[in-house]
Amino acid sequence: MVFDPASIAARDPGGMLRLISLFPRMCTEAWSLASGVSPPPRPRAVVVAGMGGSGIGGDLLRAVLYEEAAPPVVVVKDYRVPGWVGPETLLFACSYSGETEETLAAYQEAAGRGARCVAITSGGSLLRRARERGDPAVVVPPGLPPRAALPYMFLPMVAILAAAGAVRSFDEDAAEAADVAASVAEELAPGRPENPARALADSLVGRLPLIYSATPLLEPAAQRWKDQINENAKTLAAWNTFPELNHNETVGWGLDPDLARRCHVVILRDPREPPRLARRVAITRDLAFCRAAGVDEVWARGRGLLARLCSIIVVGDFVSWYLALLRGVDPTPVPVIDELKRRLAQA
Repeated sequence: MVFDPASIAARDPGGMLRLISLFPRMCTEAWSLASGVSPPPRPRAVVVAGMGGSGIGGDLLRAVLYEEAAPPVVVVKDYRVPGWVGPETLLFACSYSGETEETLAAYQEAAGRGARCVAITSGGSLLRRARERGDPAVVVPPGLPPRAALPYMFLPMVAILAAAGAVRSFDEDAAEAADVAASVAEELAPGRPENPARALADSLVGRLPLIYSATPLLEPAAQRWKDQINENAKTLAAWNTFPELNHNETVGWGLDPDLARRCHVVILRDPREPPRLARRVAITRDLAFCRAAGVDEVWARGRGLLARLCSIIVVGDFVSWYLALLRGVDPTPVPVIDELKRRLAQA
């Protein structure tokens, strides 16, 4: 397939490519959005309530702060919050539309228990309720598919926690993340020679993508890849992480050879991954993944974890876009989700 401007305009009428390409600029804008929010007192625990493209930011936050001297982060993708949530908890209520019913319910419950709450949204009921309660709100630009607004839904949480004294400053890390993401986006744009995102998408056509992170810290990136393939390319995918998959999923690779040949493995690698995990990846490739139709590795770039996560996420976003066009589907609309919400609203 030729990815010239005319064919892109015809196959991507919603402009998903443009939104993916704007990821680096969104990182810079997202970091500045938190400056207008008064930081809450340092919390003893952080809860992030959000679903889908609005909620993956919580998983990224948990990964970024995992090795930091920071309050524990719990991600809630449900109507309820944990029983221990109370006045010393900070809840980030993340809903791009402001109408996600699970997030609204979790926000109401946490607020009722005295938790300090910050809303991150483009508007809707969430913004209205936050203003009625006097809770701080990060108002992000409207009009985007939630999955395309990831920097807006993620980075302000890091900045707010730093301003609250709960974590160290991440100013330099955020600037590096935007720069690295810009380099990656430029390299993967249509028309660039030897485009690895296009090549990987070609390999995934007609196959089940299995996305594995080489370390638990890249786990949310693997989930993001899976989610983007689901929503943009409208096809199934699965994800898992080392070392956990060595205790269960590796055994599943003793499956029927015909089924194995329908699977394509993508391993997300971190240049700072521990040597013991690197050995696990190598051994597992030899023992199990040799049965797959193909195996590719994608390496994160940058020094800080923000840059490494953002760089590998941008690659996945481009891969999902190329795969969508190769499959002949419009990457932007998600009619099944829209219909589900419509029926829930009727009920």
